[in-house]
Amino acid sequence: MPLFAAACALAALHLSNPDYLLHAGFPLDDAWIHAVYARELAHTGTLAYNPGIAATGETAPAWALILAVIHRMAPGVPSVVFMTKTVGFLFHALSAILVALALRRGRAEGTWPALVGGTLVAIHPDLLAASVSGMEVPLATAVIAGLVVSVFRGRATGVALLATVAVAARPETVVIAIVLPLLFWGRSRAAMGVRLALVAGVGATVSMGLLAIRNMIVSGLPLPATFYAKAHTSSLFDVRSQVLGWVGELGQLPPVGSVAFLLGLVMLSAVVLIRRRADVTARMGAALYLAGAAFCAVSFALVPPADPGAFYWQRYVLPALLPMLAGVALLAKVAIDHIPGGTRSVASVAVAACLVAATAWTAPSRFSRFANDAHNIDDVQVQLGRTLATAAPSDIAWMVDAGAARYFGRAFVVDLVGLNTPMLLGPGAQAFLDLHPPSYLDVFAGWSDVKDGWPSVTPARVFQPSTPYTVSASATMRQHVLVSCDPLLFQGQLRIGPRTVAFRCAQ
Repeated sequence: MPLFAAACALAALHLSNPDYLLHAGFPLDDAWIHAVYARELAHTGTLAYNPGIAATGETAPAWALILAVIHRMAPGVPSVVFMTKTVGFLFHALSAILVALALRRGRAEGTWPALVGGTLVAIHPDLLAASVSGMEVPLATAVIAGLVVSVFRGRATGVALLATVAVAARPETVVIAIVLPLLFWGRSRAAMGVRLALVAGVGATVSMGLLAIRNMIVSGLPLPATFYAKAHTSSLFDVRSQVLGWVGELGQLPPVGSVAFLLGLVMLSAVVLIRRRADVTARMGAALYLAGAAFCAVSFALVPPADPGAFYWQRYVLPALLPMLAGVALLAKVAIDHIPGGTRSVASVAVAACLVAATAWTAPSRFSRFANDAHNIDDVQVQLGRTLATAAPSDIAWMVDAGAARYFGRAFVVDLVGLNTPMLLGPGAQAFLDLHPPSYLDVFAGWSDVKDGWPSVTPARVFQPSTPYTVSASATMRQHVLVSCDPLLFQGQLRIGPRTVAFRCAQ
């Protein structure tokens, strides 16, 4: 049933936006960053951004490893894109199947929770669209689904292995690996819950340690460069970030719909786990929902959702929907069991129909949004990258969106945000930039603006989307201006976000 539901949802995506799966690229430039690392890993065996230079911008090396196989097999870019989307969807379908198996063979009675939980995951429009986005979301959901199976069956080996993989797939998924066994087993077999949480912690620690050693060797920093460039580290718990996340972001994702519904289920789950006589099905549902909520809280603390309606920010929290959807199915089953027997079957059908409808009702608009995001990226970032394909490898391009520019271009790319150029994150940023003077400048309003020295005679090419810009919530048409930094523009100042740096054009 979940596999069939996933296939139907994919067919609906294709019918509503026929160009997206077969012809369009990815809805985020970050997907092209994954592709850059995967291509280098396939050809040189190194996680590198610029050829031959190891980097630490890949936060999901397990995803890069999977994509590296595609880059070894695929004959060209269209095949890479299609195969990447196909593999992502297969992970999505696997996640739905594993959820169904976990709910059916865990300890819940009957097939209703398994069918409904697996179907909700399979047809969720955001999880489905994210699975064909080129991002690591479907791998993270598959890891979480495997953890759910292992935790409910009490398999320590499975929990340890998946927690180890989780760090390389999406580090936040470790939260599920540690929290879920404590929540589920805490009231019945506390020793089992502690044991599973400990082995998860050991597996995650080993994986983190190995990656930290590699990062230290490459950049001198123990964590991926992305953490230092994006993560909110000034406070462990920022109220504004949590409000933006719970109200602004989760409130837009079905079947949550409202903060009252979301918080109501959180409180209900807490009450269920406190009660000593709660049955197994209720404890499973409550543990799943609260584990997903914990994932969300950690995600919002690390990366505040500045633009809650954009996939760029939503992708960080989407994996948490899997345990939350499964938890909703189980908690609904508990409620149905309290209905008198004569009407229980009718109630089961009605509740299942309502949950499926509430999950799928935003599909047309969400699918169109993802497809339009992909057109935006193809029009701007991909076209900019294809323009840089004529550059020489010795040329240097200073870029804001650094995925497609590096994947399609030939120039050495300096990532002005610092995700793939960690040298810009420390006090030596200006010295590094002085040693790498630009041949090309990426001017992107709001992120990189030339303050002094803007040329009236230097050749420049403007890249802007042909459809309304939906990658972010900006109401204005967003465009990149690629400036050929020739001797006529000898030097100037460039504002990069909150910082201003000096630049001197390559001679």
